[in-house]
Amino acid sequence: MCDASPVHESSSPYCKTEELIASWSRIIEAQSVVIACHERPDGDTLGSALGMAHVLRAMGKEVTVLSVDGVPENYHFIPECNSILASTYRRDFDLGILMDSESEKRVGSAFEAVDRARVTACIDHHIPEHEYGDIRVVDRTSASTAEVAVELLDANNVEIDATAASQFLTGLIADTGAFRFANTTPHTFEIAARLTSLGADPSYIAEQVFDSRPLRAIKLLGKALDSVKTNSAGTVAYAVITRDDMDSLGAGDNDSESIVNYVGMVSGVLVYMLFREIEPGNVRVSLRSRDGFNVNKIARVFDGGGHQAASGCTIYANIGDAVTKVLDEVNKSLDSSTGKMQ
Repeated sequence: MCDASPVHESSSPYCKTEELIASWSRIIEAQSVVIACHERPDGDTLGSALGMAHVLRAMGKEVTVLSVDGVPENYHFIPECNSILASTYRRDFDLGILMDSESEKRVGSAFEAVDRARVTACIDHHIPEHEYGDIRVVDRTSASTAEVAVELLDANNVEIDATAASQFLTGLIADTGAFRFANTTPHTFEIAARLTSLGADPSYIAEQVFDSRPLRAIKLLGKALDSVKTNSAGTVAYAVITRDDMDSLGAGDNDSESIVNYVGMVSGVLVYMLFREIEPGNVRVSLRSRDGFNVNKIARVFDGGGHQAASGCTIYANIGDAVTKVLDEVNKSLDSSTGKMQ
């Protein structure tokens, strides 16, 4: 669903051109802009934020991009990623944008700089916890925020050069699993084709996003796979990474990106999850599903969010209790025949 104004929502599968024009006209009124990525940044939040920043800078705007968790090593290939800051003391921006974050809670300390801007905006494709922003460009049917951003620019005849095309295509490839996930639509391929024609290299981007990892991340994957368990029916699978696992390898949470997808390779699995103990009493959970099972409802029980088939949350409990809490919620939503975890 498209929502390209503070109050309007449309049943159109894509944002209406007149709404995108109105939103863009307000965005470009700003001379100074801060764009916030969400915590534990992925390719979509980074690529979308950098692409938008590149376009706005080409128009003479002053743009600051914030990511409180920095840039994961496997995304260092994205053009201009070294311009991203972890924080800023500025609180006087003309415009603050949440990029690919359905909740202000997901951007951490970067939110203050956004929220204290003269005008706030949200560019996203998530199901929102609540509607944030004076300007909203949100299309919940899009596969990625990068797709939404390109729609916004194309509707306003804004030039996308090869650099921005590479940044945006990174977001699109990352959030579709290189077009393997169910969120991929014919329109997604159209946007990808357009960005490729502008100079982006999908083969190179996919290799960097999915097939290039430091050795510690590969070893962390091994520990995670060794921990995989399923329920008796084989419809639910999960893996656990403890703080000790990460410390023993010198790894961090960024090194666990995409591990949940390997858990989902278990044949017959409907729901699959990855639990990461960031520190004692702080557990991050990635939830994924197939066949229409809504893991976003599970995540929201724990103040998380995301999409129907891909969501996440943080649970403040020890790792064992966190696993039990989430499994209980999953089992409540599944047929009782799925039974106990083995």
